[in-house]
Amino acid sequence: MHFSSFKKMEFFRDKYIPLLPKKDGINVLEVGSCSFHEQDSYRSIFSDLRFLYTGLDLSSGPNVDLVPKRPFYWQEIEDDSFDVCVCGQVFEHNPFFWVTFCEMVRVTKPGGFLCVIAPGAGEVHLYPYDCWRFYPDSWRALCTLSGVEMLESWMESDEFADCVPGGVWRDSAVIARKPSEDSAEINQKLRTIIGPFAHLEVDLIPKSPIGPAQRAYEEWMEIHHPPTLITKLRRKSPRLRRVLIVLPRAAGMQQEHKKKN
Repeated sequence: MHFSSFKKMEFFRDKYIPLLPKKDGINVLEVGSCSFHEQDSYRSIFSDLRFLYTGLDLSSGPNVDLVPKRPFYWQEIEDDSFDVCVCGQVFEHNPFFWVTFCEMVRVTKPGGFLCVIAPGAGEVHLYPYDCWRFYPDSWRALCTLSGVEMLESWMESDEFADCVPGGVWRDSAVIARKPSEDSAEINQKLRTIIGPFAHLEVDLIPKSPIGPAQRAYEEWMEIHHPPTLITKLRRKSPRLRRVLIVLPRAAGMQQEHKKKN
């Protein structure tokens, strides 16, 4: 879990968890909780005695408490079970993320909060798929589909993306609340969306080979727009990529300042 994503979730906890009714044990579900290659999950954010944390993922591994029998139909979890449902850096790998979002809403209690963070940019990274990137209006669509109240939606700004560790992913985030009224009606609506996936096996069609259109495009690019030294260096190092973005921008600002004076 990169730094900027982790900090966003911390601020979600600090600003919204206090709005929940005070009680012993706030039930938190993290979707996609398995820790890969020493990447942390959000468990430590919800580690103090206020929280009862459950990590859900599609296969067993570090930091996984629950593996549902079906990836998009969590029959092991009853409606309205968790006070808080969170997910980070998972939806881009999820072929049918809207179904997962609806399941997250279904298992969240009336009045409970959801927070999802997903990249709006960044290179291809397969776990085992890489399907999507998310812009702010992605969350409006999901909240409309699922019937939750969207409280916040934002995307990493250009200025922050150039400076913060993990900013290259241009994370997009949503914070939503499940309405306190009509929970049963909302859950029934969600089942109509989730239903067709109750028995779906996730096995995407084979990856397509390189075809004549792609080859023609790449040959045309090599002739008319060959890669420069700067573009090659940007691919090599994310840190250098940020420097190469910031320096020209700063130089442009200096030139603009000289013109004004």
